[in-house]
Amino acid sequence: MNADTSRSSRSHASNRNDDTQKAYSIGDTMNSGRSNQQDQTTIKSSTSNTKQQCRYGSNCRQLSDSAHCERFDHPTQTSFLNTPANPDDQLSNMNADTSSSSRSHASYRNDDTQKAYSIGGSGTKQDCRYGSNCRQLSDPTHCDRFKHPTQTTSAFGAAASSDDRLSNKNFDTSSSSHIHTKHGDDMQKAYSIGAAIALESLSQQDQISIKTMREDAIIIVPGTFDHIDRVLSKLNLKYTTVQQYEVINYPFRTYQTVYINCASSFPKEGAHRLRELVEKGLNIITTDWALKNVLQVAFSDFVQDSGKSTRDEVVGIEVADPNHPFVKGFVSAAKHAEPQWWLETASHPIHIVNKEKVKVLIRSQALYDKYQSDAVIVTFDCGQGNVTHMISHFYLQRSETPNSRHKMGAQQYAEDIKASDQITKLITKEGQDLNYAQIQSSSTSAQFIYNLLSNRLNSTKQSTS
Repeated sequence: MNADTSRSSRSHASNRNDDTQKAYSIGDTMNSGRSNQQDQTTIKSSTSNTKQQCRYGSNCRQLSDSAHCERFDHPTQTSFLNTPANPDDQLSNMNADTSSSSRSHASYRNDDTQKAYSIGGSGTKQDCRYGSNCRQLSDPTHCDRFKHPTQTTSAFGAAASSDDRLSNKNFDTSSSSHIHTKHGDDMQKAYSIGAAIALESLSQQDQISIKTMREDAIIIVPGTFDHIDRVLSKLNLKYTTVQQYEVINYPFRTYQTVYINCASSFPKEGAHRLRELVEKGLNIITTDWALKNVLQVAFSDFVQDSGKSTRDEVVGIEVADPNHPFVKGFVSAAKHAEPQWWLETASHPIHIVNKEKVKVLIRSQALYDKYQSDAVIVTFDCGQGNVTHMISHFYLQRSETPNSRHKMGAQQYAEDIKASDQITKLITKEGQDLNYAQIQSSSTSAQFIYNLLSNRLNSTKQSTS
């Protein structure tokens, strides 16, 4: 999935799902790094009584979306599926050519899925155009329809894991003055080592809490663009997956922490239910577009989307509240150089509404200089629960080396943080080709997740003891 670094890993949107884009906003696309839409049909005012014809017709994957159907007309659909497509089906179709982006919706976006809808009940499987590089090998519905060649075992130890497919996201360094990671494989290695560094920094009590936590303590709501599951797998953390459409009725428990990945959409009813559950004690962690799709819907009295969009860029971060337990260990990690965190194209800078209750944990001067909002990670209590949001992703797909120290080898980072001999040996064995910036980015990202989890586990133990 090669991408020029001047563009985003979700940016190549020559005409990404035009109908949906029009339906959600007419004016908003002018400011989006994802817009670049060259194949849009003429749009009328959103208040017009005349419905536009949906360009995908009966093949549209949003026939179950009432808001979409109110705006666009569809011919009668002949379905070879027994049930209408649910929101998860729609998200799972977002497969993009490996020469474009994970956030792309390119002009021929997921041609294979379109074929599947058009060929109806054919018993012969189509060959998936993405082959072993397909990012939907874990989707049984997709695999029922399409054939894939045998995939070799990935770094996670399971065939055709989602992380394996991330290794295709190579970035062209010719357009950048910085040195980017060669490909996703580097960040996979970096996260393996970063996880070990982060775990080592935890207290014995925190390590025991994590090792003995409940099977269902962590809930993941999958998204389109961020993939916390990949990081949790590197951290050897168990989790339960709950799809977006299940959020409305899923029997959440207040001791749980729900990680909501960045996604192109989210059911409003689900967002409002999360607000009710947070007020009763649930903790949620959200990333990137969940600011607009979840927090602005149900927590707009705390934070909102600023209305601006970032470029595909990497920014230096710094600790804003060094005493907060969520960012424990960040100060020592940034002692010699600022960690560099990746922002995908069209990430949403955070507008803080309630400045008394919302705490900024991590900030970025570069972010403020460009978008007049410096918050990278914010957190706030709501009722008996807590919400934490980060503008970036949990899975940082690349880093940059803006100064000489970042260009140094990973061993230098181990020396700077006074890592154990065990970590030093691990880097010598597996991280010789990694640089300082990559290990620093992955270890601080992993540290943040461990901090969130250990703090949550310890607080729930105290409340139930």
